[in-house]
Amino acid sequence: MIILSLSEVQITNFSTPWGAEKGICYLGKTFLPINVHANHQEAIAACRRDLDLGMLSIILDDGDRITLCWYFSESFD
Repeated sequence: MIILSLSEVQITNFSTPWGAEKGICYLGKTFLPINVHANHQEAIAACRRDLDLGMLSIILDDGDRITLCWYFSESFD
């Protein structure tokens, strides 16, 4: 689990099967914002549930909100 600030990621637009989406890039990987949480505790609990299910997610703290982002593979094979 990792908690990042906006200064540590790059905001990007990318194509998904659902159309153009706004997401973030971190260490060369693309993440799609999924849920906004009221506080760190809620976001951490959601991230732990995702990890238990085998999902790769990160928490983005952009000051006025806490966002859970899922890893998004850009290959649709």
